Amino acid sequence: MAASAAEDRQKLSAAVADAKDKAAQSALRLQASGQRAKANVAGTWNQVQTSWQEHVDSVHEKLEERKAERDVKRLRNAADDAEEYAADAIDFANAAVEEAEYATLDAVLARAEADEAADAAK
Repeated sequence: MAASAAEDRQKLSAAVADAKDKAAQSALRLQASGQRAKANVAGTWNQVQTSWQEHVDSVHEKLEERKAERDVKRLRNAADDAEEYAADAIDFANAAVEEAEYATLDAVLARAEADEAADAAK
């Protein structure tokens, strides 16, 4: 019985050692496979990152172009508003000059009437 137990222990130890060797070999194969996969994935990932960055740069460039277009449009609108204001100011100034002419003539007329009335009263 003792010999049978020792034999079973030897078989079990041999089976453990064999399983350990197979696991180590599998780990090495998996590691090598993982390294190849990692290299492939790294290359693919770099391509994805590069492609994404190009996409982002393109979108930013288009946004800047649209912003510039909006800035030009905004500046043109501001120039149109300034020109309209200037024209309104000129119209206002012309109206003020005409009002001043009317007021001056009306004052001259009033003075003339007052002087006539004073002369007639003497």
